[in-house]
Amino acid sequence: MSRPSSTARTARRATKAWLIGSMALVAGLMTPAYAGPANVGPAAAEEPLKPIANRFMTWNTNGQGLGTPKAIAKQIKHFLPQVAALQESCLNEVREAVRQLNEAGLKYEYRSGLAALNAGCPGRLGTAIIYAKGTTVRAHNKKGYSDDEGWTEARGMQSFTTKLNGQWIRVFNTHLSAPGHEELRKLQAGELAAATRPHPRALVLGDFNTRPHVTKVMDPIWKAGFKDVDQFCGPVKDPRCNKTLPRTGPGFPTEAAKFDYILGRGVNFRSCRLHTPTEDHRIVVSDLTVNDVPRPACTVT
Repeated sequence: MSRPSSTARTARRATKAWLIGSMALVAGLMTPAYAGPANVGPAAAEEPLKPIANRFMTWNTNGQGLGTPKAIAKQIKHFLPQVAALQESCLNEVREAVRQLNEAGLKYEYRSGLAALNAGCPGRLGTAIIYAKGTTVRAHNKKGYSDDEGWTEARGMQSFTTKLNGQWIRVFNTHLSAPGHEELRKLQAGELAAATRPHPRALVLGDFNTRPHVTKVMDPIWKAGFKDVDQFCGPVKDPRCNKTLPRTGPGFPTEAAKFDYILGRGVNFRSCRLHTPTEDHRIVVSDLTVNDVPRPACTVT
């Protein structure tokens, strides 16, 4: 057979190159949205994880029963909050979790709130905040409520001032008295609402051990102008309110309950995520803003 002309050979090479390029383009368009670092350049692949500005998280870790430093570090690494408010946490576990995060390249610090000796912890059990290094934490304070059940956990408020979108806000981390002590929770909720009063912009995170529509306890909170991150959780009972303590039975509520809150006044919510890492409390996470935005629907995983 005669060899094709140089013009024909050039045309064939051009056609082949076009087909290869088209196939590569199609493959690129079909790459899934969740593709990892293998699908990006070397510089992006090596970029370390960083805490996400204005993302706040609350979690009762059940430190004396289910919590571990590894579990705390895992959830912080997953959600990358700027601030995580923890309740019922073994403080030695919080300290170790922060060490593990720093070792992994995530720069976090912590401060402990009120704590008490507890047989379930090698150290003390109570509240704590874990926050991204560089976060403004001013006037950090911890104050006990005037009365609690006097068991092996101190009840009170851990608070500090920080900035959100350039605006000063006061942040409170709390854990009210256990179920069966409604009168104490009523007292504590009133003291908490009073403590927030001097601050036009305030954020309250924590485990209230009560449902949002229990007026006897929650009335001071709603009257103080707070709204929960979950648009369906408020003073009027709504079946659409997402539960943060889904398990029922011995040692748990008789029905799934909403006990965990991110409450804002002068603060709004861009997102709402509930995550179920254990059989106990769900994690609640939100990206915050001082701008006027509609409250989002919550997703539960």
